Amino acid sequence: MAQMSDDTKRAALTKIDFFKGCTERELADIARLAEEREFAPGDELCHESSFGQLVFVIVGGEATVTAHGEVVGEAGPGDVVGELAMLGSGRRTATLTARTPMTVLVMEPDEIDSVLAADPSSAKRLGRHAPPASGE
Repeated sequence: MAQMSDDTKRAALTKIDFFKGCTERELADIARLAEEREFAPGDELCHESSFGQLVFVIVGGEATVTAHGEVVGEAGPGDVVGELAMLGSGRRTATLTARTPMTVLVMEPDEIDSVLAADPSSAKRLGRHAPPASGE
């Protein structure tokens, strides 16, 4: 699959509630920093209790969320997983396993913070409209 352009990434981010509080400029900057990754069915995006700092934005495909060996939910397009890494919690609270082929934008919390540093009120708006995602 061809890599997504920054404009395509930005357009995908505009459809995700978690990023609704961001300005167009912030979305463009976040899209530029986001790395596109592909996952095959059975691949783990993150593992429960492991240390993790990446934030995953699911653009396509579906994943199963498990905690303590039990299925606790599903994640799909538009879901943001790992956002607690932005708060510095460190350990993953669940395992996220691709159920179908997946396209995911991966970001470092420090990169998002650097974009939002220009407007401290944007950090307060980030994620305000989104319910907490399963698994993180």
